Amino acid sequence: MGRTARERLARLLDDAEVPGAFSAQILAPADALQVEVNGVGAVRTPVGGPLAKKLIAVGRPAKFGRAEQTLTDASVRDTWEITPDLVTLDGPAWEATLGAVLDGVRDELGLPPTTTLRAELHAMLVYGKGQFFLPHQDSEKDDAMVGTLVVSLPSAHTGGELVVEHGGESVTYRMSKEELSFVAFYADCRHQVKPVKSGYRVTLTFNLLAEGEACGEPGRSPTWRTA
Repeated sequence: MGRTARERLARLLDDAEVPGAFSAQILAPADALQVEVNGVGAVRTPVGGPLAKKLIAVGRPAKFGRAEQTLTDASVRDTWEITPDLVTLDGPAWEATLGAVLDGVRDELGLPPTTTLRAELHAMLVYGKGQFFLPHQDSEKDDAMVGTLVVSLPSAHTGGELVVEHGGESVTYRMSKEELSFVAFYADCRHQVKPVKSGYRVTLTFNLLAEGEACGEPGRSPTWRTA
């Protein structure tokens, strides 16, 4: 059997046990990130109905993996997906904010300070009323992938909670109406998105990639707060 993400990471880091939580949430100011989508333009927050409908128009029904297959089945995953080639992330504070968040994620998940985490954009997702994603485990798309990072854009939606499970424990994450919400979890965690009750839930999903090398600024003070 193959190793789990955390087992591979522990081997990379001289077989050290990986302590810490299996998931973590960090909040950051909404103006730290500017998002543009081809065919839509700037994605201004909080995301309302008219803008969400424009995003849906350039998206497609989201797919998911099952064994060796890639499927589309709205009874399992009902959401709209915008591919990363259509999405541009920018902003004067974005790189610094993301770097601080990744340092915080590394610490919250119990990874050694010599670990460097990188976030690789996978997709933009838009959930409307009644849409959801049943419990599942993300496929590991890269040998260096150890987890997933979900960045939720501020919006006034209700429902759509992200529930992350591991080892018999479960944590429910609710997104902010005013701030960026970053939720990270290990790749061997099962998770689900509960049905959206009203409004639109808009997220960016990233693959979390790890390298066992020293970080450039291990003592940097973060500007975010945990929640």
